[in-house]
Amino acid sequence: MSNNNVYKKSQNEKAVLKIEYDTDVISPRIELDNLGTMVCWHRRYNVGDEHNHVDADSFFIYLLEEMDLTEETYHRISSQGKSRNDLLGVLERQYVILPIYGYDHGNLMIQTTPYSCPWDSGQLGWIYVSKKDIRKEYGVKRVTTEIRERVLSVLRGEVATYDQYLLGDIYGYIIEDNEGNHIDSCWGFYGSDPNINGMAAHIPEEYADLIKEVA
Repeated sequence: MSNNNVYKKSQNEKAVLKIEYDTDVISPRIELDNLGTMVCWHRRYNVGDEHNHVDADSFFIYLLEEMDLTEETYHRISSQGKSRNDLLGVLERQYVILPIYGYDHGNLMIQTTPYSCPWDSGQLGWIYVSKKDIRKEYGVKRVTTEIRERVLSVLRGEVATYDQYLLGDIYGYIIEDNEGNHIDSCWGFYGSDPNINGMAAHIPEEYADLIKEVA
């Protein structure tokens, strides 16, 4: 990494610590073991997981058919003038699902709640997981309210992690002695706070004072 990537730096009589932007990161939708599936549509960005759904209609029909319902179910709900919440009420029998909203103002940001700006933001898609997969993941026979809340927290966390990836909010560190010789390094820490992203815990104890200066 070049010095142009340095985010923060500290030095003492022992060594130099450089925290740098990690510019060589694989998408967390590929690199990490995600519980949810992220289905998005954007005219300019390739966002989320790969999928073959041309639009939200085809996506919802797919989920309904996975529930052994039919495309007619979707059209019936739509033709009766029911809201999207009525459709979600049907889907939530077999899925835990959250909307994904985007804010595009130079850089694309995403979250599971709407943005306040009505011009540069809107819904991009959904993140979901089937209750069948939840039961398998958590080793339970029934998805209780408690389990559902845990899953919702995981899905929100996956969206937050992907948001950090989109924004380049990922870092690594290099420790060198005062002659420039490499001592230690590690990359792939999401978020800029070393005490939250795991960096502080990962740095060798004898160099803990260096990280305290920039935390």
